[in-house]
Amino acid sequence: MSADNPTTPPAGRYGEVFDRGYAHYTGDRLGRKQAFRSLVGYSMKRALGIRKSWTAKILPFLLYTAAVVPLVIMIGVSALVPDAGFASYSDYLAAIFLIVGIFVATAAPEMLCVDRRERTLPLYFSRAIARFDYVIAKIVAMTLLTMTLSMVPSIILWFGRQLVSDSPWQAMRDNIGDLWRVVFVGALIALVLGTGGLMISSFTDRKGVAVTVIVIGFVIVTGMANVGLELLEEYDWSRYLILFSIQDTFVAISDHLFRDAADWGAVQQADLSLPLYLGYVLALVVIGILVLRWRYSPRDES
Repeated sequence: MSADNPTTPPAGRYGEVFDRGYAHYTGDRLGRKQAFRSLVGYSMKRALGIRKSWTAKILPFLLYTAAVVPLVIMIGVSALVPDAGFASYSDYLAAIFLIVGIFVATAAPEMLCVDRRERTLPLYFSRAIARFDYVIAKIVAMTLLTMTLSMVPSIILWFGRQLVSDSPWQAMRDNIGDLWRVVFVGALIALVLGTGGLMISSFTDRKGVAVTVIVIGFVIVTGMANVGLELLEEYDWSRYLILFSIQDTFVAISDHLFRDAADWGAVQQADLSLPLYLGYVLALVVIGILVLRWRYSPRDES
């Protein structure tokens, strides 16, 4: 081969560029906001098992069904026995709280652990989305998804209670104030549980480990709080142990708003103020966000 042949590679390092016909992107570049919205939507779909095998959809379906059954029973009993006072908001909250907790325990690891295990975080952060965008997008996705269990059924319960009354339209006008309280409590539960579940999930890339820690931690801490309230009742400071039981804390918030949890012993024993409960749960949210931001700081891209 002659020295003046242009196809002869030079001595030393050598490389070639092949044109495979890849087309350049000519569409609109939607930027950071659209990347944020896309991440929220993708996270919600993944947690629900959308675009995955049918087996991934079984547990969400069972949990939604389990949340609806008490709702139907409460509305049915209220229709048959209007004066029974059976369909109280605090009772329904207590009935489905564990279901909501299990939902968060399965959905939160699905949103975070897969990204860490498959090492896709550098791909996210190399694009328009920032690290704090990633954290907030996951919190928004988890909160919106959890609200479909913590808030939407409660709104249906509100409508059901009004429709079974003698004068539905008058009942709706008289009890419209309860509607915003239902929305507030449902959204607050979703925000607190969702942020907590994501915070715990951020410490591992194994979904099974995250689910186990969330569920067992919830059961153990709640049980210890209830035992402490009962055994240490003679000490005034023991009433603050209710704060370690997130379920009792939200039942107490609901009781302050609706005054319908008279039979809930832990709430009556604690007798704490609404601002204290609200300040406590909001502090949990802030702590969760700070921990998540720390976990996804620039040093951690695995």
